[in-house]
Amino acid sequence: MMEISYSKITHSLIGNGGATRLYGEALIFDLGDKGTVYILPVQHDPNNSLTQVYETGVLTSLGVKNSIGSLSEADFAALRDASGRRPFKLKTGRLPVIVSFKNGSDPKTIFEIQPGDFGRYFPGVRFAGLDIETTTDRITHKLRDRLPWLDTTVAPGKIFPRDPPGVSRPRSELPFSYMITPARFFGDGSR
Repeated sequence: MMEISYSKITHSLIGNGGATRLYGEALIFDLGDKGTVYILPVQHDPNNSLTQVYETGVLTSLGVKNSIGSLSEADFAALRDASGRRPFKLKTGRLPVIVSFKNGSDPKTIFEIQPGDFGRYFPGVRFAGLDIETTTDRITHKLRDRLPWLDTTVAPGKIFPRDPPGVSRPRSELPFSYMITPARFFGDGSR
């Protein structure tokens, strides 16, 4: 579950703008005896980077056309009045990163799943879509119980695969598992 706060910034050195704060953890989606997938609060963008997804995705899903830095009072009212469930929409059409593990106790076995590939990894499972729901439920804190190795104080290179010292590849050539860090499983306010 995620909680997002939006705020307007006025009279800063660069003028007016906006800020967001994301609290929470990756969504845990159990597929019974077939496994578990985790929906992270980031997207895998065309530059082979992992970037925030929910802050702008919630706005688009609610029909807000303005960007975070130019939210109007009407936009803030739409955010306050939001209720119910609706399809997640991002202007780019991308979705949050979806991952699983070949072995949940070994973070080095992480792999990214494209929505159309669910059946390949989990026979009989089809990804139908992602919805967001406005709720007053409390933020969950179950992720570290499910993935106890997810300790953000340990260097990512000791948790996830990395090139050996002295080897440097361009970002465009890095496999997904080399970009991920424990912090990408949490909202920025929860790290």
